[in-house]
Amino acid sequence: MHLEAVNFGTYPSPESINLDRKRLIGWLVGLVSLVALVIFVSLVGWLLVDVWFGVERLDKEGTTKQSLEEPRGGSRLVPVFQMVTQEQVLAAPKINVRRFVEIITSPIFPEQESKEWVLQHQNFAIQACFAYFFVIFGIKYVVMRNRSPFDLTLPLNIWNALLALFSIMGTVMLFPEFIGTIQNNGFQASYCKVYGFTKGSNGFWGWLFIVSKLFELADTVFLVLRKKPLMFLHWYHHILTLIYAFYSYPHTPGFNRWGIFMNFFVHAFMYSYYFLCSMKMRIPRGVAMFITSLQILQFVLSVLILAHLGILIYVRKVDCDFDDSIFKLALFMDVTYLILFVNFFCKAYVFGGGKSKYKIEKKKQ
Repeated sequence: MHLEAVNFGTYPSPESINLDRKRLIGWLVGLVSLVALVIFVSLVGWLLVDVWFGVERLDKEGTTKQSLEEPRGGSRLVPVFQMVTQEQVLAAPKINVRRFVEIITSPIFPEQESKEWVLQHQNFAIQACFAYFFVIFGIKYVVMRNRSPFDLTLPLNIWNALLALFSIMGTVMLFPEFIGTIQNNGFQASYCKVYGFTKGSNGFWGWLFIVSKLFELADTVFLVLRKKPLMFLHWYHHILTLIYAFYSYPHTPGFNRWGIFMNFFVHAFMYSYYFLCSMKMRIPRGVAMFITSLQILQFVLSVLILAHLGILIYVRKVDCDFDDSIFKLALFMDVTYLILFVNFFCKAYVFGGGKSKYKIEKKKQ
């Protein structure tokens, strides 16, 4: 009697399992990337259509035309930077921790108190920028000059996980107000008017975003302690974003809705990517390129919005929640970011043939 062996199949090898996992991760990342790209392209298209058809939806909200001679908050930048004297920079830093805790723990978000807290700590933000500059370069060129890189795997894992979670939560919490404002009031109104953006849970997460720019300075400390490349784009971005955040928040320009939401959205991808990398997981290189592309798209959209807002304000004389100097600072900031990120992208992925020594540059607003 001849017994024929029955082939029930073979167990997959570890190599094939790893390959399948990589393919699955690649497909998932590709799908998420495609969805994010479609969202951004749709927003740009929506913007262009809304610009083409004018500002009638703004007028329905009861807004009126006004002349440029009427006050819109006045010029802020000149007095702001006149305040930054040597005496104030070298003064002992002051931070009202008790008031900070009260705002954090308040059952109802205190909008006015949060603005006052940020206003009172504008000088502290400037001091933090000066301290940040000297600390990171002191560590890089003095402390770490003849030292081996620190192994900060565990702290870095925790740090990236916290920032990824914070950014994801910020995106989720602000999304209903963001999309609701566009649907109910029109695309232009979403960056012309504040509406309820600074109230309730929206206001709370907007305020947390401002405060988070102080904590995000620690990103660079991790960088220099691990002896990673420190680009101009990295520290310039941290400093200018922190200054803009603290000086724009008390005046609540309508276009901050877009800046804060898009920054949360992009950071959700970026810090999740950093967390996976810090966990020693192999991520397809295309993910880094996608995140940099997402950052560039963010600034393209920001510059388009600010350009159209300038037309609304200075040409059509539309009454927007707007501050002249904050607007100019935002335009300068976003244009320089766009130039720097495009330059980085070209060096890393175009002229460098995708073999840049930099993995990806962090984007923070």
